[in-house]
Amino acid sequence: MKKNRFVGRWAAFFLIATSISSTVLSCKEDEKDKVKPKTITDVILENDQFSILRDIMIHAGMSDALRSENLTVFAPDNNAFGKANISATLITQLPKDSAKLFLQNHILKNRTKLSDLKVGEQVTLSKAKVNITRVDSIVSINKSDVVIPNVNADNGVIHVIDSVVVRKFL
Repeated sequence: MKKNRFVGRWAAFFLIATSISSTVLSCKEDEKDKVKPKTITDVILENDQFSILRDIMIHAGMSDALRSENLTVFAPDNNAFGKANISATLITQLPKDSAKLFLQNHILKNRTKLSDLKVGEQVTLSKAKVNITRVDSIVSINKSDVVIPNVNADNGVIHVIDSVVVRKFL
């Protein structure tokens, strides 16, 4: 008597297909499991080389502003603040409006990569004018050289500079 092998193969196929589809369908990604892109605020908060800039941002109450808009930030690192003799304790003694104005002097509206920066005067968020120059491959903002260009964030780009752009508010 011949055995019907078709039924056995069909059952095996059905079991395999069912187990694969149930595995695929049961894997749902929770909101907490998703990796979210980092904003300018996140980059500054998470990077120790920006600890003084982080203190200014928090003191000025600009954390949310640097999360929402498309911006270009000329971010002085801790070495740049050291060159200007600016410490974290000096920052906390500033009025919030002065800290905010200082930070806005380092920010341009719109996301602009270093290669797309226009040479000449540009207007910052504080309505101050900064002078952008390019000599060979070195781009400077008010004589502050960009040392690390094009740090991408979800809502803009950060260019790390070697000194602060404006010192008159400190």
